[in-house]
Amino acid sequence: MIYKLIIIFLYSIFATYVAIDYFRKRLIKYGYVVQDQYKLGKKLIPTMGGMPMFVGVIVSLSLSQLLIKNSVVGKLFIFYFIVTVYTLYGVVDDLFSFKTRYDKILALLVLSFPIASLIQHTGITIFSHFLELNGFFPLLFAPLYIMVVANLLNVHSGFNGLDIGLSLILLITIGIKSFLLYGIENLMFIIPILGTLIVFLPFNFVPAKILPGNSGQFLAGSAIGAALIINQLEFFGIIILIPHIINFLMDTYTLKIKKVPLVKYGKVSKKCKIIAPTSMRFVSLKFFVTHYFRLTEKQAVLVCYAITIAFCVLGFIIA
Repeated sequence: MIYKLIIIFLYSIFATYVAIDYFRKRLIKYGYVVQDQYKLGKKLIPTMGGMPMFVGVIVSLSLSQLLIKNSVVGKLFIFYFIVTVYTLYGVVDDLFSFKTRYDKILALLVLSFPIASLIQHTGITIFSHFLELNGFFPLLFAPLYIMVVANLLNVHSGFNGLDIGLSLILLITIGIKSFLLYGIENLMFIIPILGTLIVFLPFNFVPAKILPGNSGQFLAGSAIGAALIINQLEFFGIIILIPHIINFLMDTYTLKIKKVPLVKYGKVSKKCKIIAPTSMRFVSLKFFVTHYFRLTEKQAVLVCYAITIAFCVLGFIIA
């Protein structure tokens, strides 16, 4: 079984690498580019990088049918059906820019319902206590959980390599936890997306050559949420996602409760230090750390990585 996982992993790596080069050229050709905000000169780089990531996943899944049993393939494709619809939703969001977060919440909740066919447990374990939710768990809690996780990943972004790097850290953490609990049984679900993220991150890290866009963020976020559900790691997920939760609460409090006018981007000094908008210093973790410590984009991203890694370690300790 291990060699099959390795082969599927290599499928994902190779397909994603080829797809990135292909899509980068065409995204630039057809004008799907944005300014790289925190560089002197603000050059244009392609966005919608979720599309080559998606190609890597789909190719890996298609070729996996040659290696694994039909019963496992069926579960795998249900899992990635959810990832697919989230990715497609992200593509539409990239193209048409949905105006309100609440539109996303309702649509993504509906798209998460198929997860019910993959889970058998009916509640969550908090420390050593099991909370029974009966039929509410597969039909309401699980889809809602995936939707929330995907949105948390989508909101905690904005710097080169931030969202993809954090997603990779979280996915590796989930993989380790899953292996400790179940061996290699459930690793099949995360191997295709893991290979894709590993290949994409060097292209996305500072200075980025391509950005994931909403399509890439929702692809990674939905996979992380679904992986937590099928591994019965809902409480563990809450712990490792605390930085994302804090970031979301900062965003909601600043923009929705205090109604501070949104300033989407900061500025950059001649020494490439990020100058976060003063009014936005409490809107997100990335602006918080850059406002109080005057970091470069790369330094800020690494600080955010370190914060998430710390909570991933905490997750192993207390959950």
